Amino acid sequence: MKTKVERARRLKDIANRCGVSISSVSRVLNNEPGVSAETRKRILAVAGQHDFRPRSRKRHLTRSMLDLLVVIPEEEELSANPFLNISELVGAINEAFRDEKKRVEIAPIGDFIDSLGGEAAGVDGVLFAYRSVEEKFRGRLTDLRIPYVFISRVIPGENYVSCNYYKSMLSLTQMMIETGHRRIGYLGNAGNPNNTDRCRGYSTVIREAGTQEPISIMVDSIFGVDESAARGFIEKGCDAVLCFNDYMAIGLINHFQAMGRTVPADLSVTGFDDSPLRRVAAPLLVTVRQPTSEMAFLASRWLRDNILNKSNRRLCIEVEGEIVPGESVRARS
Repeated sequence: MKTKVERARRLKDIANRCGVSISSVSRVLNNEPGVSAETRKRILAVAGQHDFRPRSRKRHLTRSMLDLLVVIPEEEELSANPFLNISELVGAINEAFRDEKKRVEIAPIGDFIDSLGGEAAGVDGVLFAYRSVEEKFRGRLTDLRIPYVFISRVIPGENYVSCNYYKSMLSLTQMMIETGHRRIGYLGNAGNPNNTDRCRGYSTVIREAGTQEPISIMVDSIFGVDESAARGFIEKGCDAVLCFNDYMAIGLINHFQAMGRTVPADLSVTGFDDSPLRRVAAPLLVTVRQPTSEMAFLASRWLRDNILNKSNRRLCIEVEGEIVPGESVRARS
């Protein structure tokens, strides 16, 4: 009992000297994630003065619980554009690891990068959900022998499960042609790696139809939709615009309305992602639903096999999205 009291007092001393919480000190001493590299270094220095030593990280074969880290976009992005259903994501992970005891931690990409300093990332596996990460950080995970997999990101040479954006946008564009639209534009997000496949799916159908040349207007981010983009589609005589995602579609509709154009009476607009935002926007967007639960389950099963069985098989799966009907498209005669 005396040892426990004495240790708690010394942990508190370290926390006070470093200006951090006792839980942060405990994380560092147990090689757990969630602490920045600078803070970790400071805690280890003070711990050394108190003759504390971090425990060696025991791998899954000698522990009763698996630690899983899910890396997601920054809170600011999800607050503005809540396209990611985290509960659906975690539910699929729990289903894939149903027979194992596990702890699932959610961390924004910035926190994850900060935690990779020093003796970081004391986890058994990492899932990157709707976010890529630089090669040097992937290399750090490889050095630590921590398996990782991407959800909704296709990165050459890496393991991933993603939506087939090319086929999904191809199907959506084909639907627009079948409903009588003849001047169809595409509003893209040049800053997102998934934009290439979505734009390619649109362009493929437009060129095969032979009724027009592709009409693409690109903005630098989902927040870059402005009046000039809306005016560009109107000046080109578009009767429909396919947008990179729901957030951009809603912004474009607002600019159309400010310019006296009504959706879908004057022109049709579609989104992508089936974001919660579309449920509170008018008109209700036609969109594409990404199979988040299916993607997360497949990625998690691969991660489980890699952790428990040291499986080395490659995972490169793309599943097609589902067109979700709405009120933002009207058939043209």
